Amino acid sequence: MTKLAIVGIDGATYEIIRPMIAAGELPHIGRILNEGVSGDLESEKPPMTPPAWTSMFTGINPGKHGVFHFIRRNLGTYGVLLNDSRNYLSKDVMSLLSNRGWSVGSLSVPMTYPPFPVQDGYMVSGIPMPLTGDTIAWPPGTVAEMEEILGRPYEPDVDYAPYDGDTETDSDDLSRYAVLRDHLFKIERDRLKLQAHYLKNKPTDFYFTVVSVTDRCQHYFWKFQDRSHAGWTEEGEKLYGEVIKDSYRLADEFVGEARAILGDDVPISLVSDHGFGSHNVDFHVNKWLEDEGFQVRRQTPYWTVAKMHLKDVLGKVGLGGVGKAIGPLGKIPLFKPKKCTVPSQRDIVWSKTKAFAAMHGICINRVGREPEGVVEGEAAYQQAMTEVREALAKIIGPDGKPATDFSLDKDDIYSGPRTVEAPDIQFQMMDLSCITKEAWDDSQTFGERKNAMISGQHRFNGIFAVQAPGLEAGKVLEGMHIQDTAPTLLYMVGEAVPTWMDGKIRGDLYANPEQPIWDDTPEPDLGSGGGSDNPALDDEQNKAIEESLRGLGYLQ
Repeated sequence: MTKLAIVGIDGATYEIIRPMIAAGELPHIGRILNEGVSGDLESEKPPMTPPAWTSMFTGINPGKHGVFHFIRRNLGTYGVLLNDSRNYLSKDVMSLLSNRGWSVGSLSVPMTYPPFPVQDGYMVSGIPMPLTGDTIAWPPGTVAEMEEILGRPYEPDVDYAPYDGDTETDSDDLSRYAVLRDHLFKIERDRLKLQAHYLKNKPTDFYFTVVSVTDRCQHYFWKFQDRSHAGWTEEGEKLYGEVIKDSYRLADEFVGEARAILGDDVPISLVSDHGFGSHNVDFHVNKWLEDEGFQVRRQTPYWTVAKMHLKDVLGKVGLGGVGKAIGPLGKIPLFKPKKCTVPSQRDIVWSKTKAFAAMHGICINRVGREPEGVVEGEAAYQQAMTEVREALAKIIGPDGKPATDFSLDKDDIYSGPRTVEAPDIQFQMMDLSCITKEAWDDSQTFGERKNAMISGQHRFNGIFAVQAPGLEAGKVLEGMHIQDTAPTLLYMVGEAVPTWMDGKIRGDLYANPEQPIWDDTPEPDLGSGGGSDNPALDDEQNKAIEESLRGLGYLQ
């Protein structure tokens, strides 16, 4: 019999859930809230999908698990690499319980690509991962099995590249949202069918799934149910005003089906990685950095020299066979003039740049850490940090009020050997209704969101709820952090909690808490230099994932 089930609802917020329950909807989620224990769940800073889910299922902070974003800084360069499961492997509850003899089933949990072996079970990866191929699930043969169950190929997610979420257009083409909506719900209903099959035919001691349709719908359809958003229209509301509620109704089906198959005695938990709200304004951070003198770049257009290999030149003129035939000679470099017209990071003059944007934060261009650093020594570094934070505090938003809610040094947020990979400064603006945009061609510091496809963004407060025998029904937990989830759920099912977990055990789930069982096994050591530099994806897959994440608004 299953000992613990988690149904993650990506981006779920009580601001939508509770009014729907009050209106007589979401009966299965409502039952867990009424008969179990629940409360707000504070997310990571910033409240992004990858660090939040990873902190949730490891119980440790990003300074230890190394996931701050979908991407991570490639230290020693100005480049970035895609994050993957090898950042945290063996520190997650799936691995931990598997090593203790529990069978494990994991369906579409973010940050689980590449999938990894678990005890007598299965793992189907969540984002980011390739959208095709048989590497997205374990054990081998699982993708073919899913195709047989569905009667068609399994789609792990939408390719968001065509749905450019960040570009502000002159008008909003409402027809483009219908195809996206239908595709999102088709994919999630396929997963609902897979859940039913696996829970009935391959039951595991631990079952963990994440419903993603709520997050995607709130990103793309928020303005249609929010009359305060600049992009709201009567026609848009008529067409799409129920889409977000429909996504929560589908999430409720996931919860109800899991409960019906597993039975009332199986502990079941609902978790979200963050909440949601309106995205009204963009902060063009590169424009601001340049205006403040922290960053300098060459203005386009300009001429430069481009390098190409001989075999590539031959391929462009239809002589690819010759390029292969000449072997090593094909690597001879050739140089030609090139006119750069599209601004990008390559235009930065690093010898004159003190600070630059990265991963929704700001990094100092340090000597010895960055390839062309200019800020040398600890005193100069601290001075640069102070200058940037003081400048952030002086920013006035479009409403005439101070825009920056706070700015924090990375050491004030994170702890552990991976903290070195985080941006030096994380900051928040306008209660997260204003989001950093790292575009390169904006003429204004702020831009209004109106017709861009993405109109909703993350908020700090997600949800936590759990129903299990013996809990204090209807109790509301206060001050719960997402890192508390793993140790609390382990405690609840009587499993020893590793002492290296950062999260707290919320024994106040019970009226009379018992003493927890502790596991003093040393924390698995994955090193301090980041995840593996051996890519889990080939160049083509990597590019496709980056383009999809760019369409979803997570990469610039």
